[in-house]
Amino acid sequence: MSVEVHSIVLALVGAALVGAALVGAALISGCKPETEPVERGTAAPLRTIARELPVDDMDKAKQALAQDAWRREHRFLDAVEPGHLFASTRVDQVEIDHQLWSSDELYQLGGQLFTHQFTRAEGFGGAEPLGLRRFHDGRRGGPDAFGCTSCHWRGGLAGAGDAADNAMFNGDGVHQSSTVARNPPALAGAGLRERLAQQMNTELALARDQALARAAAEGHAVRVPLQAKDVRFGYLTARADGTLDATEVAGVDSDLVIKPFGWKGTFGSIREAAEDALLVHHGMQTTTLVDEGDPGRVGSRGGADPDGDGIAQEIREGQLSALVLFVAMQELPTEEIPNLDPYLATLWARGRLDFETLGCASCHVPALVLDDAVYTLEHRDGGPDFAVDLSIDGAAPRLERGAQDDGFALRLYSDLKRHRMGAALAESRNELGANADEFITPPLWGIARSRPYLHDGRAPTLDDAILLHGGEAQASRDAFASLDDAGRGPLRVFLTSLVRATRLVTP
Repeated sequence: MSVEVHSIVLALVGAALVGAALVGAALISGCKPETEPVERGTAAPLRTIARELPVDDMDKAKQALAQDAWRREHRFLDAVEPGHLFASTRVDQVEIDHQLWSSDELYQLGGQLFTHQFTRAEGFGGAEPLGLRRFHDGRRGGPDAFGCTSCHWRGGLAGAGDAADNAMFNGDGVHQSSTVARNPPALAGAGLRERLAQQMNTELALARDQALARAAAEGHAVRVPLQAKDVRFGYLTARADGTLDATEVAGVDSDLVIKPFGWKGTFGSIREAAEDALLVHHGMQTTTLVDEGDPGRVGSRGGADPDGDGIAQEIREGQLSALVLFVAMQELPTEEIPNLDPYLATLWARGRLDFETLGCASCHVPALVLDDAVYTLEHRDGGPDFAVDLSIDGAAPRLERGAQDDGFALRLYSDLKRHRMGAALAESRNELGANADEFITPPLWGIARSRPYLHDGRAPTLDDAILLHGGEAQASRDAFASLDDAGRGPLRVFLTSLVRATRLVTP
């Protein structure tokens, strides 16, 4: 490092630390900016997670160093006052309802919660066991990690996890053989994924309702094809008496609700997935789950502290809302086409063609049209919903509208449909309506930054993952297997171009 660059770096670190120290001193002394309404309570966004993409390498360095300085300074504050960082996220839902927080501030609060390491004083775990549990005990889970970033880290913040980060779900708490393994998925583009599923659900529901109306009017059964965003989901038969025959429905539950999260397609929203993850991975219970009082999930001790750890209101509804919005506002994965070497550029173009000709695109559909990018977090108790336009306020890089202004081309490389994947990937049991060998098509966007692959992380390379395909993907798998190593190269180059935007990351 040159003397000049070294001086710049030192100056950046010093400036960031001074700024952090001044704000930290204000927090310790109880001072607040004069413009901050007291109705907000004690939550305080630290603005440690940048939503904008750095312009150049120097800007990347500035951003990374400033964020690292903030984090380090607030670790000192947490040493002075244990629980300071968690307390800074304790926003109440009523404050969000009254629009006392902007979408950017809620993104920061959610990011603080996402990067936080929970402690027993904050509600981590339950009365027992006192430590981590590698193999989950039924629906209660582990706990098996102290925070979200323990597993979602590969490729950057809110990324995927390594094979060692696999969660061992729904076991007896003792034996690995009683569990099902799940590799942590990358969360980039999660809000757009949920919005796409919502729009597809609307199309499927419309087809169902029209079939029922037609059957009633004509006095006989009506069999109609189900299709959403040009993805086919089999056939539905509506009877004149108002009942439905869903035996020919394919790739979605009989209720025609696409659930875009979970390797089996078992969660319909980020909120459902996040609430469950807080519970089973960290033993952190939301107030909603406590109110529902299901002892199989929250514990059998009842009251406001059903897990018996002495902590009530472990996760408030407002905190959950902030966490959901942080995940929903994650960046859009990108495509990094090699352009410095003509040879690699040629291979990439050939690989994109091979992706189609080998049949990969029949399930990993390159792009689906998204009508709008407005993510709405619906209120649970009839209050006002919170909406954010991800094409404007999401983290960069963001989705951009097409030239014809006819929606957005969402290049997620998935049809959000369940498929039968054959004996090699089949598990020992069915799961919440999905067959043992049935999995939702995982989006391939950002795949180059999310190895290992498949639902249980068993595939260290893309070749391994492809060759384990079977069932509905058998023909595509066999076509790929018939290629020699050189022949597989172009597809590898193409898949390697599916990345996330480059940022400098500090631990």
